[in-house]
Amino acid sequence: MTQLKDKRVLITGSGHGLGRELAKTFAKAGCEIIVTDREADRVAETVASLTKSNLRAFGYVMDVTNAASVQDVHEHVLSEHGPIDILINNAGIVSGGTFENVTLERHKAIFEVNCLGPVTVTHTLLPELLARPEAHIVNIASASALLPLPFAATYAASKWAVLGFSESLLAELRLTGHGHVHVTTVCPGYIATGMFTGTKTPFLMPMLTPGILAERIVRAVKSNCELLQTPWQVKFLPFITTLLPRPVQRWLGVKLGVLTGMQTWQGMAEPPRFAKPTLQPLASDSVPRVLSK
Repeated sequence: MTQLKDKRVLITGSGHGLGRELAKTFAKAGCEIIVTDREADRVAETVASLTKSNLRAFGYVMDVTNAASVQDVHEHVLSEHGPIDILINNAGIVSGGTFENVTLERHKAIFEVNCLGPVTVTHTLLPELLARPEAHIVNIASASALLPLPFAATYAASKWAVLGFSESLLAELRLTGHGHVHVTTVCPGYIATGMFTGTKTPFLMPMLTPGILAERIVRAVKSNCELLQTPWQVKFLPFITTLLPRPVQRWLGVKLGVLTGMQTWQGMAEPPRFAKPTLQPLASDSVPRVLSK
């Protein structure tokens, strides 16, 4: 999708953080933005910010974990504005702490939002995207989809699922003759949105700003990039996990800070205890529209 002007973009979780930056960046590229978030005030703030800058934006309250809410917003958007050209599955949540000290309810919520959310929204909008001359789906995964992330086990698992969903959907679209619908999976390192306050980035890996990441995602959509791994250090993670023996992977992961980044996360359920790094193997309802302007 080299041409973004006048494309209609629906972004989940775009009331704040990366989602808001994506809304701003795609709007500046000439797109009409459909802002969705489960918090009405966030939707209103994002739309007001964009329209104040003479950018085209409309807002709806939408809960990605509620199929009826997603369908309701889909019908409103279709009747009031028209079909979607680009879907960005951005909504996500995170929890940190040892697995047993994070509540089961929170573990389930992570899967509901991060994994089943993109599935629900994509399933609702895909027939519409298939009918467009050209369309694009962007799924925000994570660098943690490429390796383990201790003290955020279900967050990492949900992002592994997003990566698998994206790659499988992409292959399926090609096999069924729908190559005009492109899929981009985004695997970023830590993003400075407040979601990961207190975390430590791995050795030599910078913390991404939402603005820079949003610009890279726009470029990825323009070039029909299938997998965006950023910053550049993330591209080496698959090599580490496939070429090195597993005990070496774990030892190196601790030494470089890849496996210990969540240790200092601000929302940690409890401070985790770390063993000394070793090379020895380890034991194996419908929600109403908020505004349209």
